[in-house]
Amino acid sequence: MRLPRRIPWSSLAELDQLCISIYADDSDVEAKIFAINRISAWKAITTLPNAIESTLAILVVIVQDQKQLYSSSLALRQSYSTAIIRLVNGLVDPLQAGTYARSIISIAQQLGLPTWLVELRHAATHEDLPSLDLLREASRQSMAWLLHNYYLPTLNPVIAHQALTPLRPLAPMLKLYKSTMKIVTRDVSLVAQYKPRIINILRDIERWISEAKVAAISSTADLEYAPTQSFDDNVDGDVKEIWALERFSDCLMEKGMLVPLSKKKRQYSSDALLPSKASIALWEPLLRHVHGIHAQFPFTLCRRLVSIILDSITSQEGENYSDPSYLMYTICWTSWAMQTWNETSPSYLDLRQDALANLVKGLRYDSATLSSQSFPFVLLRCLAPGPREFETISGLLKLQSMSARTVWSPRHLDVMQERQTLLQSYQIPTRPASQNTVSVTTNTSISREISALGWRILQEQKGWKCCPIGVYAD
Repeated sequence: MRLPRRIPWSSLAELDQLCISIYADDSDVEAKIFAINRISAWKAITTLPNAIESTLAILVVIVQDQKQLYSSSLALRQSYSTAIIRLVNGLVDPLQAGTYARSIISIAQQLGLPTWLVELRHAATHEDLPSLDLLREASRQSMAWLLHNYYLPTLNPVIAHQALTPLRPLAPMLKLYKSTMKIVTRDVSLVAQYKPRIINILRDIERWISEAKVAAISSTADLEYAPTQSFDDNVDGDVKEIWALERFSDCLMEKGMLVPLSKKKRQYSSDALLPSKASIALWEPLLRHVHGIHAQFPFTLCRRLVSIILDSITSQEGENYSDPSYLMYTICWTSWAMQTWNETSPSYLDLRQDALANLVKGLRYDSATLSSQSFPFVLLRCLAPGPREFETISGLLKLQSMSARTVWSPRHLDVMQERQTLLQSYQIPTRPASQNTVSVTTNTSISREISALGWRILQEQKGWKCCPIGVYAD
């Protein structure tokens, strides 16, 4: 369920006024003091995003510097340094949520933050304080970065979807993992030798997922106020994490990854509908590793697998959708996911039911494509808990498909108009004077006709009360 956003400003016009006060004229001290007072008032009533907190810290130092309120340059340098440190740490720390730590510079590069600000932050924290001229330039560039990456995208959401630093390609890492696992599975005695290498590859893949989470943020405004949601109302999930896992699942489903490149290697058991033992041995450690860190990964991967099968019905482009062996192997991995993860899925959401619901929704309750030779039919049989459930779902699809063929005509509108006229012509009787005996005069013929057409008149004598739509009057 999407939670409501709580923002400090009452309208974008108020935020625009603040932005003008800060950036209109660098020499206008009074305008900056107005901005400081406004942000301080916001801070008294709600938690501020880091971008506005950093704006306040830097503005206070700039105003005090322009008014020459500091008695020594050392105190001024310390204040500037503290403001820059808070800005960098506030932007980077929320993105260090992965299992393996990433360098601050790599995160700053993805955010578009000048790397020399990160180096200045390191120097101010662990080395001698930077010079006053360097700190003043850092504050100017920091304010410029906040303008283009926070205020303008917030005021104009159209530019909020600007592309960040492109993601590193994941395919080389997956190919390195695959080649390493081939060596280990062919010779078990080499497991100890290659174990450190496999661990490093898994760490690199997890760092890639963390980078993808950063790439899911179109602006720092989204970073601060992105609501938690998930693909199902019953499951809480981070939208950025789900987006990253979707990109990861897309890479896994490329030919040569979960589905072998050679069609001869796509051998599966027709009874169990499972991938080959060689494929499971190669990819199971990676899939279990990602699942151990990201609880939403099974649902994300299964949704991607189901979407591939559904796209094979409508999409005419792409070699994957015209390759029967690719689609059958995709179904095999779906079956493996059900057998492996369904028992460990949360009690409030069943993995099999989630995949089955998405398949039925994707078919749009149309059984026309459910021939015994079609891939959705095979996937439906795979996802159904048993033969009875499969027959029930198939019957439901056929029933819905038959009812969906109704073609609306102008005659239906005429019938609705007749019913509306009939209802409007019916006079609701007034409340009698005596409350003990109720005498109601009704038009029997009209009432019978309305009843025959499926309508029912609500009357005050039966407890009906006039109230706005959506409001229950007790």
